Amino acid sequence: MAIHGPDSITFEGVTGDRYWFYEYYPYTGVADIDERLSGFPVAVFLPENRLREHTPLVIGLQGMCAPYGWNAFIVPTLTQMGIAVALFDTPLAGERSLVRTFTSLVDKEIKPLLDRGIPFDTAMLLSMFRTTANNIAQIREFCGHKYGLWDSRVALFGVSMGVLFSTYAFNVNGIGERLLGTIGHGDLKSFAKSWGYSFLSDIATSPLSVIAESILKRLQPDLLPMVKILQLAKQLKNEEEYAFECNHMNYVKSVKSTRRVRFLVGKNDPIVSVKHTRACTDKFPDGDFYVVPGMGHGTTQFGPNFVNHVRYFLVTQLGDWQG
Repeated sequence: MAIHGPDSITFEGVTGDRYWFYEYYPYTGVADIDERLSGFPVAVFLPENRLREHTPLVIGLQGMCAPYGWNAFIVPTLTQMGIAVALFDTPLAGERSLVRTFTSLVDKEIKPLLDRGIPFDTAMLLSMFRTTANNIAQIREFCGHKYGLWDSRVALFGVSMGVLFSTYAFNVNGIGERLLGTIGHGDLKSFAKSWGYSFLSDIATSPLSVIAESILKRLQPDLLPMVKILQLAKQLKNEEEYAFECNHMNYVKSVKSTRRVRFLVGKNDPIVSVKHTRACTDKFPDGDFYVVPGMGHGTTQFGPNFVNHVRYFLVTQLGDWQG
């Protein structure tokens, strides 16, 4: 792993250090695309007036294809509590984007893959989960060696798809004492049921999809990535090919009762099901979840906005780590 930097970076009035991590990984077998996906920024923010050896660390991830800067709002909340923060981009997000639109629209981000004949399938997703978990472990080690952050109190924080990335590292790799997820949960199979809207993903994998793809290629090629996403959702629901290995909950028995899991979801979220979130948390020895009326998938219909809900969630879940 090559690490370059640091440069100075400021999020929400808090100044930290920005590094560039690079380790080549053959995600696709196409050199220029793998080159883009293999390097990523890491931003580290430290609290003031707390001994480093007694400083907890939160490693945060944004949603699928969303740049790490969208998590900037958690930095002042946590550093004021005496907790260090490390943020980074996952594959296809931010500076690892293949299109650099910074919109978090998955269909836009995967189009360059499809244009080159690279499938966006369960094998690709498994590679992303495994490498992201490895990246989390590398960042944890780096923060220890560079800043003396060797305190055992490490929490993984995720938003939307970032919850799934974090859960994989938490369940499969055993990283972190606490898992804190917002607008998401850790069960990939049931998440895919909501994400794929069930009947749509069934249609996308039926014989009709071959006809539909042929028509779309000629008349509206921009819609083809959405068909591929729905097909992936169907594979995940049915645990086809690499989907079983992708699903974090197939490894939940390795999670000890001392490791806490908490999810925050919106009652009005069209993507994340409250029922599925409850079922997911029930599988953890110490799992629980909170439902916010009026909150959607990062949106708010009434009451405090999404950012304020998440800040309060972090304060309540990490209050005993406060310095």
